[in-house]
Amino acid sequence: MAQKRPKEHTKAQKKVKEIEAYQCLVCGTITKSAQGHHLIPYSEGGSADMQNMTTLCPSCHRKYHSGELKIDIYRL
Repeated sequence: MAQKRPKEHTKAQKKVKEIEAYQCLVCGTITKSAQGHHLIPYSEGGSADMQNMTTLCPSCHRKYHSGELKIDIYRL
């Protein structure tokens, strides 16, 4: 079962998308449907704050979670 995320989590996702102007880190697409993505997965103990999030478009986010796309967080 998925871990319930705190209210601060949703606020941080929204804020990071606003700061990054809804632009995908990977492909550069700008879209209001952009999604906040954890660099260190929340399910693996990653924090629910802006320092652990970036913006991905829905397509890149799906590719990341399906294993088609790798993001080297140490290069960010």
